[in-house]
Amino acid sequence: MKYIALLMLTALPFLALVGQEVKKVQEPEYIGVVFYLDPAGSLSPLERQQPNFQTKVKALGYGGAQSSTIFKGPKSPVRFKAGQDIRFIVRLNASGIEPDSLVKLNVLKVAKDQREIVMAKAGAMGFGAKSTNGEAQRPLNFSKYGEQSLQVSPAGPLEPGEYVITSMGGQSGFLFGIDAQ
Repeated sequence: MKYIALLMLTALPFLALVGQEVKKVQEPEYIGVVFYLDPAGSLSPLERQQPNFQTKVKALGYGGAQSSTIFKGPKSPVRFKAGQDIRFIVRLNASGIEPDSLVKLNVLKVAKDQREIVMAKAGAMGFGAKSTNGEAQRPLNFSKYGEQSLQVSPAGPLEPGEYVITSMGGQSGFLFGIDAQ
């Protein structure tokens, strides 16, 4: 009788767990699409645009050149406050690959009615060519989220300005802005 009572007491916590329903987190439906994770745990869309690529040449190339990735409009309609805790969710199909090589956060330079990332510059007659892509990148922190997604957050506070998140293999940029407090 003692053994039966002991067995029932031992099994009771496991039976209670079986009866409970595990709440699943909301994950993006498609690979490479980035969402903002609001404090309630819901996914909200970011501004989504196809990037345009542009190369400007000065004086037929003798004055240098610049290659840029361009996004339309001077300002994203999706805004956050400086210092706000911002978390994003992206679904990737790349298990075992370092997420830092798959998801990038870049600061955009606003010029007239567009936002841009300068990818490369070349000096007069092609001398002094250099890639500037890494200069606009900001570090990110990653953690697993749900079964097939990653939670992505800036590693440090973001300054007021315009930003874009891109994922490797994705065809879109996911844009947002940071306003001063």
